[in-house]
Amino acid sequence: MSEANFLKAHTMTLHSYNPERTAQPFEFYILCKGNNSGRPMATACPNCFTCVCDSPEEKDFYFWLCFGLWKAKHFHPYLFGSVIPYIRISDCKKILQLQAGMVDRLAWMATVQKVLALEAHEKNIRQQLQLLNSMKVAIIRQHIRQ
Repeated sequence: MSEANFLKAHTMTLHSYNPERTAQPFEFYILCKGNNSGRPMATACPNCFTCVCDSPEEKDFYFWLCFGLWKAKHFHPYLFGSVIPYIRISDCKKILQLQAGMVDRLAWMATVQKVLALEAHEKNIRQQLQLLNSMKVAIIRQHIRQ
């Protein structure tokens, strides 16, 4: 895909998730209730919005934009509700459209690649920590009789 085509204005639609609705080819889901409101998801749940995009590139862009906004807790000021916080669909759409217009898409996707590399590294470190904990338990159990 050429840079000019990638930089053209994209459209996305956001609506409440309905399990009876037929899934579109380029859609993802955004959690709308709870403290993780705004978190993008690959699979739907009852408390989510459906974000439908026109192309796989647009889907990737909006998914990772939503991920970045969620990680940065950008949705928190827009949460309502005293027991179970939630975000309104209009606020979610407004935030995504505003941020999409302000972000350099190519630079953003390059940043996403860096974040993915860091997440892979983080996963590796977590696995190493689990192995170290298992080793500690094994070493201690050598001296304990049951």
